[in-house]
Amino acid sequence: MQESRFTVFLRQLQSDLKGFVWFNVLFFLFRIAFILLFGSQLVQGLFTADTAAALWIGMRMSLKTAGAIMLIGAVLSTIPKLFFRKWKADTIRYYWYALCNFVFTVLFFARIPYYKIFNSGYNLMLINGKNDDIKAIILTAVQEYGLLWRLPLALLLAAILCVLLKRWLRTPTHAFVTHSRKETLGKSVLILAGITLFWVFVRFGGSFGYTHSVNWENASRLRSNLLNEAVLDDGQALYRVHSMHKRMKKTTEVTFTAEELRKKIAATGGNPEAATIDEAYRHTVNEEKMKTQPRHVVLVLGESYAQWPLLPQFDSVGTYLAEKGRKFAASPQAMETQYMLAHGTGTMPAVNGFVSGLPDTGIYLNYEKESYEETYGAGIGSVMKQLGYKTIFWYGGFGAWQNVENFVRAQQFDEFRDASSFTGEKGGNAWGVPDKVLFDNAANYIKQHTNEKIFHLILTTTNHPPYTIDLKAAGFDSERVQKNLPDTIPTDANTLNELGHIWYADHVMGEFVEETEKAVPDSLFVITGDHGERFSFAKEMDLQTLASIPCIFYGKGIDPAWLPEKQFGSALQVAPTLAVLVGRKGDTYSSLVPDLLQKQDFVFNHQLWGDATGIHEQNVSETDHNPAKKAMTAANRKQIEQLRQIAAWRILKGNRIK
Repeated sequence: MQESRFTVFLRQLQSDLKGFVWFNVLFFLFRIAFILLFGSQLVQGLFTADTAAALWIGMRMSLKTAGAIMLIGAVLSTIPKLFFRKWKADTIRYYWYALCNFVFTVLFFARIPYYKIFNSGYNLMLINGKNDDIKAIILTAVQEYGLLWRLPLALLLAAILCVLLKRWLRTPTHAFVTHSRKETLGKSVLILAGITLFWVFVRFGGSFGYTHSVNWENASRLRSNLLNEAVLDDGQALYRVHSMHKRMKKTTEVTFTAEELRKKIAATGGNPEAATIDEAYRHTVNEEKMKTQPRHVVLVLGESYAQWPLLPQFDSVGTYLAEKGRKFAASPQAMETQYMLAHGTGTMPAVNGFVSGLPDTGIYLNYEKESYEETYGAGIGSVMKQLGYKTIFWYGGFGAWQNVENFVRAQQFDEFRDASSFTGEKGGNAWGVPDKVLFDNAANYIKQHTNEKIFHLILTTTNHPPYTIDLKAAGFDSERVQKNLPDTIPTDANTLNELGHIWYADHVMGEFVEETEKAVPDSLFVITGDHGERFSFAKEMDLQTLASIPCIFYGKGIDPAWLPEKQFGSALQVAPTLAVLVGRKGDTYSSLVPDLLQKQDFVFNHQLWGDATGIHEQNVSETDHNPAKKAMTAANRKQIEQLRQIAAWRILKGNRIK
């Protein structure tokens, strides 16, 4: 006897619910495994109320992911089965669930090294990664992050899970039979009502309304970054990437008029009557800070040159790892910010920021048509050219990477020199040559052009996986470091190797500065990094330790008193600060933000903001009750939004206000 549609539907619904239960349990187990893997970072230990809260909130979050998987499975199997009795619903459902099994297992295995690198689950760096050197990324994954064993292990586990999944789906279902049309109708109404309530409950993450719902934006309720990241399963983390990228694109959509643009310019300190954006933010040098204008100005943009080794709490090991950086910062002819926000969490966002002088908008300027047709007046190349300097971009990698050579040449850099043009023994890896080779070539060039006015931007590569420098040959004292490691830093061999590369990057940079200073005593150096956030600590750390970069202005004629006490800043402020330091009275330059010599209330970058109390996340709302987080004022949030919109106009529509 053929089963009724009512009976068929309820049988299929039970199979769908089995899938829902399966993926909720799978995500729960992955969440526990993730917390256990990194549990040593938790200052209060594993077995706390916060850990229990993370598991509870995470379970509620995963209702959404499992519900989405179940819904797609039902559309592919249950619904067609109601109309086509021969439809192989169970087979189709199994293959769909098996595919999801494989995808989420691989995502979980990949999340482990991803978290080690970025101190985060999947985030906006995925958007940056799609434009990166895929071959170099794969090579790094193989050499540094165990791709050749992680991937097979993930696939093996996924295969085992699929066997268990098949057995689970084959468990008996109950046949619901009705004996009259009235009974069928009545039970159908009840079932539809139950299904509606179920989907509302799933949609709001274990709640029946938005007020008490859980989503990726309000899920970060705990003091621990690790636990907050554990809350999001990989499906929700990827949804976070999608949402943030979509929101960023929407924020920078140019749907406003020229008149509205002028209002935004006025609100952010610009001249609304100017004909162009560059003119609107034109500034004039009124006082000559450095009595003798330096001939060579060198900005060292160090790969992953983070601030933490220079901080007092890491004196035990930092005095060696960042010996040169600390030496220059402590000099009476140096000034240093207490912290600085990078342009972004990647190298190319940093390059885009320095070369354009524009705040991060999520738009990759190095691929935008406007970047090759018109000069960004606030870009550091343009600023230094206006001040009479020849401009050279030095890169330890290769110019084809992210189209960086064409991009910087189009933005007022007279020369571009990369690994392919360097002399001497090179070595290195897929990302470029050792920093010493880069600095030796730059130093030799400066010695040959001592009497010229030249601005050098030197972008390094070595402090980046795969970590392939021969540290012993370079002089790294690993025993000294190991003996002095605080309990906040892991003691394993991989970490020690990474620390050695931090030392190497600082050491060869310092030797270059010292050598150049001897050759051209009036040189001015700016020492900073492209980003922090890449070193994995044994314990969870504050945002300054994790994300800040140093900013040191060092050279003959620098007076540390010029910098306000406990000054903080953003990388956008380096170019206008250089203009104020080396410019002559009457010189002009463009900048959307003030220079560092001025007292300020707050700074920002792509996702963080800072004030005198420290560094904070931008996505914290005023209703967030987490005592470890601080929300910015509505006025500051509005200013960031307006500056990004102005930058978007400049990138997408050009310089003219019309």
